[in-house]
Amino acid sequence: MKISIDFDGTMWSHMAFFRAFMYTMKAEGHQVGCLTAHEPETRAADIASMKAHGFPEPDFWYGNECENQETKYWDKAKVILREGIDIHFDDCNDGASLEEYRKNLGDQSYRLIIVEARKPLNVHYE
Repeated sequence: MKISIDFDGTMWSHMAFFRAFMYTMKAEGHQVGCLTAHEPETRAADIASMKAHGFPEPDFWYGNECENQETKYWDKAKVILREGIDIHFDDCNDGASLEEYRKNLGDQSYRLIIVEARKPLNVHYE
């Protein structure tokens, strides 16, 4: 399987779970990586932060591909479908509402697992 995890509100809200999950799934031969609204230039810093918090190296990292820089909205659902991501964990708090995910994923909406974010979002929670 190919599994992706959002950063803010998802991975950072539940670090102990997602750390153990990543190690376990990778050990079982699955690909586990990141799908985030972060800009592509943050890739190296995001991965360095993951490693500093004890996470394994992600197998992939997909960042914000938005064409409209004013709204910063981009369609993660397109990436999920295009890249063959089987399961994506997200708190849907980066401009992509649950309704937009469901609409854009269509009959593939089972690929999205919604995570409840802890507040504030800028804190890394164990």
